[in-house]
Amino acid sequence: MVCQSGAVHSCGVMSAVRVREIYEILTRDGSRCWVVGGWGIDALLGRQTRPHKDLDVLLVSTEHLRAWQLLHRAGFSLDYRWDENREVGCEGAGGTTLPTAYVLSDREGSQIDVHVLGDDLSPMWITDRTFIAGALEASGIIDGLPVACMSAPMQRLAHTGYVLPPEQWRDLRHLDDLGQERSSAAR
Repeated sequence: MVCQSGAVHSCGVMSAVRVREIYEILTRDGSRCWVVGGWGIDALLGRQTRPHKDLDVLLVSTEHLRAWQLLHRAGFSLDYRWDENREVGCEGAGGTTLPTAYVLSDREGSQIDVHVLGDDLSPMWITDRTFIAGALEASGIIDGLPVACMSAPMQRLAHTGYVLPPEQWRDLRHLDDLGQERSSAAR
């Protein structure tokens, strides 16, 4: 993914404690949030396997404005929009539009990569991918907290179509190991 500005963005490391704080902020009022990407894979594994520069999440459009406000109150601001972004009207925002694929950052360098789903849980950003059955029915653990996350098969699909950096190849190998462990346990 390339950001629209083409700028290089500095980022810190997103700790498990910080991920837990953000997830709790987003879900405290019953809003839906799925952890995806590197932290999503680590959630499925139930352990942190590497440092992560950001937290990738999926949010639902009808809950997006509330999440946007909560994250801004928590010190985050819009850093950039992804090329696949679409601006959409947000109910209750007085005609304001919000992005559907973007990154928020705070002063400490924490980043949240947000992608917005429609009420039917389909992607609202520009993509040629569709979610497979059960894509959002997985759960995992981060810092002792149960979290909703993207399923392992969908994580694998989401990691296609671009050149993967070495750490993401390792993430996929961890998913393979998880699949083998579950197959062995089922026998």
